[in-house]
Amino acid sequence: MHSRFNTFRLTPLGAQLERLIDSPERYLEFAALSRAEVPAVAAIVHDLQTRFPEVSGDDTARQFCGAMVAEVMRRQRHDVLRPRGRVPGGYFTYGVVWTALPVRLSWPDLLDALARMPQALAERAAAFPDTSIRNRPAVEGFSLLEHACHLRDLDRDAYRVRFHAMLAETAPTLQRVNGRVWAAERDYHRESLADAQVAFAGGRLALVELLRGLDDAARGRIGLFDGVTRITLEELAYDLHHHDGEHLLELDELGSELFGTAYSIRTESL
Repeated sequence: MHSRFNTFRLTPLGAQLERLIDSPERYLEFAALSRAEVPAVAAIVHDLQTRFPEVSGDDTARQFCGAMVAEVMRRQRHDVLRPRGRVPGGYFTYGVVWTALPVRLSWPDLLDALARMPQALAERAAAFPDTSIRNRPAVEGFSLLEHACHLRDLDRDAYRVRFHAMLAETAPTLQRVNGRVWAAERDYHRESLADAQVAFAGGRLALVELLRGLDDAARGRIGLFDGVTRITLEELAYDLHHHDGEHLLELDELGSELFGTAYSIRTESL
């Protein structure tokens, strides 16, 4: 989940909503709704109405619910079928419609999807006027420029470092990063969007080429997040793919919030 929710996730309400959403039983409901092409978040509307009435007036809490559902679905390897579908029952006007079944990408297909991300970012950036690239959403989140800089830096300063460590060391500790802290400390709004996109495209190409050269043994090497959670190099590559998808969804939400029906993009699905 995007680091913009790190603080809310630690609040009592955030912890209660995470418990509501993140369970094997709830995933079965999300999957059933996805087979009917209904946004998965609709599964929690009744519980919110009856147990969490305060969420109706809390934009951050509602956005957290959508992000938490997305985290569950991506963990189960569902992909986005449609970014916006009508949600019955109130609380949410729109929600993501996920694929009916998990999508098990082959390693070559995964790398191709990673390689397409710079183009997907460029397609969305083209839909933003130059005067709006620093506009943030009303609640919490990044501007278009901050998204581009974050994607560039995360590839260069996080994922590349992690992949190299896993290839060179035995079960190295992998450091987590806080994107909001980076955005503030590195002052992304002073940067050029075009330069950030070019740097991201070049860095992503180099990263994909590194991954293309790995055999099964290399892809099975282990790293430890926070010294505790074990993850293979291949799983880390899937994590990067899921992270890409989170940013594309957030950019689509931002574009719809800023421009309404005028926000229109021609995209190739990741």
